[in-house]
Amino acid sequence: MANVFVEDRREQRDASLPLFQSVGMLVQPQAGGGGTAFLVSRCHIVTAYHVAFLKERDPVTGKLKTLPGKVGHAAEFVIGPHPVTPGRFVARARATVVAFGAFSDGSFDGMAGDWAILRLDECLGKTFGFLKYDRPGRDSPVPRGELMTIGFPRSRAKEAGITVETGCSAHDHGPVPGLIGVDCAFEVGMSGGPVLERQVDGSWRVVGLIQQSIGGTDKLLPSYSMAYRNQVVSVTAFRKALDRVLRAEGKRVLAKRTR
Repeated sequence: MANVFVEDRREQRDASLPLFQSVGMLVQPQAGGGGTAFLVSRCHIVTAYHVAFLKERDPVTGKLKTLPGKVGHAAEFVIGPHPVTPGRFVARARATVVAFGAFSDGSFDGMAGDWAILRLDECLGKTFGFLKYDRPGRDSPVPRGELMTIGFPRSRAKEAGITVETGCSAHDHGPVPGLIGVDCAFEVGMSGGPVLERQVDGSWRVVGLIQQSIGGTDKLLPSYSMAYRNQVVSVTAFRKALDRVLRAEGKRVLAKRTR
């Protein structure tokens, strides 16, 4: 299921280009699934909680269930899609959860906790770069500029490159702090991918991550509405945790160098 408004602006792009090259997939082999994730430092990635803690498919509903959150839970991060062969990636590393939100899919408060931060055994950001994240003030909860999404939608798994949409925008904030409604096109496989806002100088910064579609449908929708809404976890929901993780990493590296 997907929510696409007015027209599908997504297109396949060269995954080796700046920004795009810093986005990969978090794979859960035991669950037979995964989602999108992105580098935020040389050694860390961010994704959705429900991507980081995938378990197995429910035998009745066929839906993927999630594990209770646990620091130390591991998955595999793959990055650098092969330019010709879909499904192949040039690099991979074990990723271990170091922080996560209080996620549940039964309430909006729980949806605002749909984030996880993982540390890579191999610091792939040295090769692929990483995305800068925004630090919005309290008076600016809704991004006002043009938005861009980057990810790996399931429907394009057989297409080379990476899927990118530009020209979409934020529409509302809430219904609880940490959630934003946008008219960017979402579908399965894109969860955990970055949502970036164009800055006044033309650069892009992460303002959130793809969470889910409300009222998901396969029909092309004529307009955005609260009934059919694509939802983003704002960077404000996980920025403090990410800052703490990266500060701790800096201290660890410094201590290692001074031994």
